[in-house]
Amino acid sequence: MASNNNILLETGTNELEIVEFILKYEDRNSNLITQSFGINVAKVREIIRMPQLTKMPSQPETIYGVFNLRGSIIPALDLCKYLYQFGNSTMNNKMIIAEFNKLKVGFIVNDVQRIHRISWNDIVSPENMHDFDSDKSSIVGIITNSENRHILMLDVEKIVADIDPSSAIDMTQKTIKFDSKPIAITAEDSTTIRKMISDRLNSAGFEIQSFKNGLQAWEYLQDISQRVAKGESLQKLANVIITDIEMPIMDGYSLTKNIKSDPVLSHLPVVIFSSIISEDVLHKGKSVGADAQLTKPQITELLDVVRILIDRYNN
Repeated sequence: MASNNNILLETGTNELEIVEFILKYEDRNSNLITQSFGINVAKVREIIRMPQLTKMPSQPETIYGVFNLRGSIIPALDLCKYLYQFGNSTMNNKMIIAEFNKLKVGFIVNDVQRIHRISWNDIVSPENMHDFDSDKSSIVGIITNSENRHILMLDVEKIVADIDPSSAIDMTQKTIKFDSKPIAITAEDSTTIRKMISDRLNSAGFEIQSFKNGLQAWEYLQDISQRVAKGESLQKLANVIITDIEMPIMDGYSLTKNIKSDPVLSHLPVVIFSSIISEDVLHKGKSVGADAQLTKPQITELLDVVRILIDRYNN
């Protein structure tokens, strides 16, 4: 069963498509609970029936085994085991083949429902919930559909990194110092990645304005645009924008499109920095005017790219 990954979405409309899938688990009273989850279609390569799995020695319990898909050996991750410590039988289950950060992973799920087209504005950040710990949670957003059911958006990058730290982003620092103290504006909903970007920029001598979603960054940039229109220097207020794509309320494509459509802000370089960057989606960033697009494993290249863009825009 292939995923319906060819539905056309105009870039910059602040919309996305998600694959809704089901996990079933037992609560403390042994009642069977069914919960809907979502994953961005952009991360889904295909949906298949459960393949034959080979159990490997010394693997985490959440890795049920590996399988061969057209010559690629892919790990199979049991989401129920990871989220609820309740292992799934592989009987009659489905497998979602996902690709992000240049990795392929098979997620074992109980069933796949349908594809939903929604606005990022309809995704509520769980940070609004009481006692929410963003550093520990694997949920990055909550969607309430027309049937009043909650669909939980998973942070699949965090899940994979928790299970296999070697697959996480390279944390090696690359020392670059700027002669001046440039100002970077960042938009990133992941606490971990937001801190990682800030640490890199701080080490290079940047001043940073960091935001959790595209709308917060856009409101700040609109204020800058108004100040420049009144006579202030743009270069003394901002020098580069670094944005994720997947963010509640306003995504990175919409933020970039807004920036490049503004007569003042269009003179700022924009770097899209996202786990879903691949050859297949580079045209989307180009269509909204992004100056550079990097996937998150390329964080070691981020400062080099930023320096080149700042020099280009200043000359």
